[in-house]
Amino acid sequence: MLGKLAKWLRLLGFDTQIAAFDERGHIDSFLSEAFIPITRTEKWRNIDGLVFIRSNDSFEQLKELISEVGLGPEDIRPFTRCSLCNAELLRIPRDAACSSVPDFVFETATDFRQCPQCQKIYWPGSHKTRMLEKLRSVLGGIGQDLQD
Repeated sequence: MLGKLAKWLRLLGFDTQIAAFDERGHIDSFLSEAFIPITRTEKWRNIDGLVFIRSNDSFEQLKELISEVGLGPEDIRPFTRCSLCNAELLRIPRDAACSSVPDFVFETATDFRQCPQCQKIYWPGSHKTRMLEKLRSVLGGIGQDLQD
């Protein structure tokens, strides 16, 4: 139910895991590991430390979470995690990306990062600019300092 929110949280640099809460012990386990459990499941709604999300829209969910947790600009580290598997991205030399990215990208981009787990390679492009614009509009004041 919160997969898109998880992706956007990763894009903002937050360590984000996806798990089903089948029993209260799962929630307590996340809390003990300093994670903030987030759910849309009514039966878990009133547990201290858990954030209950009301909206169906992923960007409204992001606004709810930011408001509830009190995140600020200093908490955001955009594009530092893999959007797929959550690992912290590592900067790689341009030459190391040569055989893994389209020719045009290799010719025009200079900054490449790679996920050490799934090996996906990331580079700044028009998609990054569009994501930053969307995040700035969604996050309002705390998103205005997000850098390209």
